[in-house]
Amino acid sequence: MKAKLANALSFSDVISAVENFMPEVNIVAIPDGIKIYGVDTAKVAFISIFLPASYFQEYSIEGEKELIGVKVGDLSDVLKRADKEDELEINNKENKLMIKFNGNLERKFVLPLLSLEEGREPTLNFQFSYRAKMTTNNFAEALGVLSEIGGVLILQSKDTNLILQVEGDMSNAKVEFSVSGGSLIEADGVDARSSYSMEYVLGTTTLRKSADIIEISFGTEIPVKLHYEMPNGAYGDFYVAPRAE
Repeated sequence: MKAKLANALSFSDVISAVENFMPEVNIVAIPDGIKIYGVDTAKVAFISIFLPASYFQEYSIEGEKELIGVKVGDLSDVLKRADKEDELEINNKENKLMIKFNGNLERKFVLPLLSLEEGREPTLNFQFSYRAKMTTNNFAEALGVLSEIGGVLILQSKDTNLILQVEGDMSNAKVEFSVSGGSLIEADGVDARSSYSMEYVLGTTTLRKSADIIEISFGTEIPVKLHYEMPNGAYGDFYVAPRAE
């Protein structure tokens, strides 16, 4: 695989989000683009990220598929060295991943590749009771405040409004979003309520700088789906299992 990206930091954000959930992963390169998917070690969350070929300035692979196994932490550490103006070039060759930043200075890094078993990407067909779209910044800021109070996030829909709530030992707090108030872009569905790990949901917001819009879908006692919309048809989907209330 050879890929070139004008904004190195955007790819760094994607890998940082993966790092929150998995220590090792296959980057699956196909003619249509790059897929990254898998289940976290605690089997609480499933992630599926797709970066289409159009997401990159240049993109090519050899054959129909390339599996690029990496230690996510090592790759993330390298990508965090990118400067704001850096372009990124990635090339895997001879069991090594070559990363080059082109900016004020040209910097090159080489990482060894891992031989990882290719997992099957499951088909998930949950019947969500409620769906809402909002800006990722509003969602991330609300979670940042609520996470200081409690470790369990309660998602609730009421009259198409979206309520984020935590119940701590000493205090409770909630944030309510609505279409009429301008904090939701759109919303539809019926009333529902379920609880999730704040740590897992908050971990997805690493994509806030690369994705302007998030779609939140959930129902009573089923996983929540957090769909981050990135440029050129790229997306990050995170499914987090519910907690028993």
